Amino acid sequence: MRSLFRFFAERHLLAYLITVMIIILGLNTLLGIKRSIWPEADFGVMSVVTRYPGASPEDVELNVTNKIERELKTIIGIDRMTSISMENVSVVEVNIDPDADDQEKIKADVQEAIGRVTDLPPEVTESPQVTEITSSRVDAIEVGLTGNLPYRELRELARLFEKKLLDVPGVAELDRFGYRAREIRVEVSPEAMAQYQLPLWEIIAAIQERNIRATTGSFESYTTEQDLVTLAQFRSPLEVGDVIVRSTFEGALIKVKDLAIIRDDFEDERVLSRMNGKPAVSFLVYPSEYADVIRTCDAIKELIYRERTNLPEGVELQYVNDESRYVRDSFSVVLTNGLIGLALILVILPIFLNFRTAFWVAMGIPVALLGTIFLLPLFGIYLDTIGLTGMILVIGIIVDDAIIIAENIIRRREEGDKPLDAAVEGIREVFRPVLTTVLTTIIVFAPTFFIPGVFGKMIVPVPLAITLALFISMGEVTVALPAHLLPGLRTGALKFSGRMWFRRLSDSYRGVILHILKFRYVLILLFVILLTGSFWYATRHLKFILFPTGTSEHVFIGYDLTAGTPLHVTSDRMKEVEALLLTLPEEELASFTTRIGFNPFINAENENYASISLNLTPYTERSRTTDEIVADLRRKTDRLQGDGRIIYTIVGTSPPVGMPISLRVAGSDDSLRTRLADSVEVFLGSIGGIKDITRDDKGGKNQTEIKINYDRLSQLGLTVADLARNVRIAYDGEVVTSIRYGDEDVAFKVMIQEQARRQLSDLRGLLIPNREGRLIPLREVAWLATGPGPSDFRHFDGERAITIEADLDRDVTTPLEVTDMVFEHFNVERDWPGMRLALGGELFATEESMAGISRSFIIAVIGIYFLLVLLFNSLTQPLLVMLAIPFGIMGVIIAFALHGEPFSFMALMGIIGLCGVVINDSLVLVNHINDLRFRRPDGTTLDIVAEGTANRLRAIILTTLTTVVALLPLAYGLGGTAPFVAPIALALGWGLVFATPITLVLVPCLYMTGLDIHRLLGARKPQ
Repeated sequence: MRSLFRFFAERHLLAYLITVMIIILGLNTLLGIKRSIWPEADFGVMSVVTRYPGASPEDVELNVTNKIERELKTIIGIDRMTSISMENVSVVEVNIDPDADDQEKIKADVQEAIGRVTDLPPEVTESPQVTEITSSRVDAIEVGLTGNLPYRELRELARLFEKKLLDVPGVAELDRFGYRAREIRVEVSPEAMAQYQLPLWEIIAAIQERNIRATTGSFESYTTEQDLVTLAQFRSPLEVGDVIVRSTFEGALIKVKDLAIIRDDFEDERVLSRMNGKPAVSFLVYPSEYADVIRTCDAIKELIYRERTNLPEGVELQYVNDESRYVRDSFSVVLTNGLIGLALILVILPIFLNFRTAFWVAMGIPVALLGTIFLLPLFGIYLDTIGLTGMILVIGIIVDDAIIIAENIIRRREEGDKPLDAAVEGIREVFRPVLTTVLTTIIVFAPTFFIPGVFGKMIVPVPLAITLALFISMGEVTVALPAHLLPGLRTGALKFSGRMWFRRLSDSYRGVILHILKFRYVLILLFVILLTGSFWYATRHLKFILFPTGTSEHVFIGYDLTAGTPLHVTSDRMKEVEALLLTLPEEELASFTTRIGFNPFINAENENYASISLNLTPYTERSRTTDEIVADLRRKTDRLQGDGRIIYTIVGTSPPVGMPISLRVAGSDDSLRTRLADSVEVFLGSIGGIKDITRDDKGGKNQTEIKINYDRLSQLGLTVADLARNVRIAYDGEVVTSIRYGDEDVAFKVMIQEQARRQLSDLRGLLIPNREGRLIPLREVAWLATGPGPSDFRHFDGERAITIEADLDRDVTTPLEVTDMVFEHFNVERDWPGMRLALGGELFATEESMAGISRSFIIAVIGIYFLLVLLFNSLTQPLLVMLAIPFGIMGVIIAFALHGEPFSFMALMGIIGLCGVVINDSLVLVNHINDLRFRRPDGTTLDIVAEGTANRLRAIILTTLTTVVALLPLAYGLGGTAPFVAPIALALGWGLVFATPITLVLVPCLYMTGLDIHRLLGARKPQ
């Protein structure tokens, strides 16, 4: 290795070229790299949506959901399966086993299983839609048109704008809201049907047979060839009225217009959309897979500014939910805090090292970060706030390695080595421990690649960025740093700012450590008491919250009204909530969008459900936390009159995980399942801090059931299918044909007139054709009975299930505490046979991630131990070094207790990183003491340990200071608040602050204690 180090140390030009090349490659990648908030992640979730028009929830369950689930159960590799069968639609969600070897094969098996379901009802005209749920399908911005124009004119403006919006670079697809498809309605009069004795199917057949375009061959003459085309399409939509339904030899013609009213209209409103309280036709924009969200949104906003000048008076074109703002702000916050940390490092380094050395040590930071940015796309990872956080965290660690090498090179030069020898021997002496520190840090983070669940997949950029940065940094400090430092070593007297004061400090510290080592057992006992006390305090008083929400900028408000509430009533009730939102101060309210008649949780239409996506201003721009704003809104909405329940959900700065409390009661016994769910709901209500308890098994809307007289039905030559088809056509309508006018397809739908659809007397008189063509009134074969309809049916792993969800006050309790109480109170296996009580929502994700972190931590500790065994060639000294881990965690507990912060998922990630950094200082110290003992076998052990600790004082203090100042700006938001990543910085930064005295005091004491034990056991002193 010595010859290799000498080769690179002598070649300054090569060192400069390597440094400049990495910087250029990184900057070039940075200019065009994709930016987003979340990394791209496949959550292993597939959604199967099947539409069954006109079907009740029970019919959907029996005829669609059960058949799909039956096929899916044959697939090996599915972890769990949930479904909801509601009016007109079935939604099945499949979660693939995260431990499965070949997830792509399982996805293909799911697609194939859905394809095998061929016995769906004939009314299911569209194949089930299978969608993979990934983080890449996140909307970037919502753009909408509002104004006082008639809907037809506003829609036309929206249609023209949509075409321009799709042409914007980076836009992949759009979701429309408030945009109704054009529809030609043929509304048949029941009286005309009775007068002319014409059934609906005859009108449908006439229209279908009239609207035809077909190429029927070709006509060929001697000189030309021409196609023969049968063209009978409606050139104007109203031409459908001239379609002949029936004629006689006497010449009497019955046309569609004699039987029906023709309306050139739009489909019924099923989902209403409003932006900031104003009705809107809006487009939710999804960027393409490799598009940069900031550049895409900027291009969309430029289009909006241009188009605003062309709009009629009174029409507004506005945008909300601008995701690029959050990406831009997040990047700005993380980068600003990173630059503050870098600036502080540049201030600190010259105090301990000469300016040239400080400069080249600091230069390792941009080299490593830009090199990481260059390599990330090769692994399919781009710039997001998670990966950027990993790079900020590694800044201090990168500097540590450079400081250890640079400090040792300078120390060798100060001891009288020639410049080149000082550079070569300086790096050679510490290369093994430095390489080990890099490998231990990588080993600490490597298991986080395999944490299961949503968080495990979202957190992958952190260990990847840290690993790449460390490898690049290791190469840079090995190849380039000694060559960069060498010219400064040749200047003769080293002008070392602070050298004399630090030498005096080091000498004083050596005397102090000599006295401390004499009382090592008392000191060790004191540290053990502190450690025990801190862990006791953590288990009793520190709360664990997966992701705190106080600084969030998003709130979801769901309004669930009584089943059967018409869409317009739901809309009116939502206006009351919107009026309250508009009273929020400007410093708090950014924007909000309203969806009426659509439930985003099940991705299906639901006329009695409405929701608001509320966007608040950044946390630093307002005086109240998100929790305080929501509490105030909840008090106001609780005073609103009427049925229904309003649920507030704070969308944290984290991947979506569901409600804090989510419990599934599953089982095939409907009565027992309901009783267990009732008991769980009552018990939750008795727990302090629980609020907004909801369950998904509420009663359905009223329904009118057609009771059939089967004897009479048979006598009159009818079947149940005849009744069902004619009633469905009459009330839901049937699309009989379509024509493309311009750039949109226009459907022709036949149904009875609107006034007749509102009266049960007209339903009783509905004419149904029998086998002989005779029209039979419905009242002749059936009667009507009105009563409560079935609710939505939900399944968990194929069994009917009830989900109970609740929010909570995190100052009073936590999800973990609540669910522990629930499972202690209910012995389901003993008292509720055949039932299952399963976790969902936030706690399920918490337990899944915690289990993954625990396994990762154990694997990391074992890996570090094996690596240290190789370094020290000892089985006991690695244990000495690794004892720093629990004492470092003690520092984190103290820090979080003093700050009043709860433990979180990201804090645990910081603790994992802390383990690697704490070990680094300890192993470098122990390795140096071992070297001194090897070089001075006749020296006093006490003096050698004290001298070795004093020799490493500068490196340990510098590495701690540089890491801490790199992290604490991020922890405290000096350059802007980053609530998602701040706990990592807080845990790692303060953990190091508390761990440094442990390294400088406890490790030497433990080292001496280890030697004492060896002597006591008669062990031979190592040579």
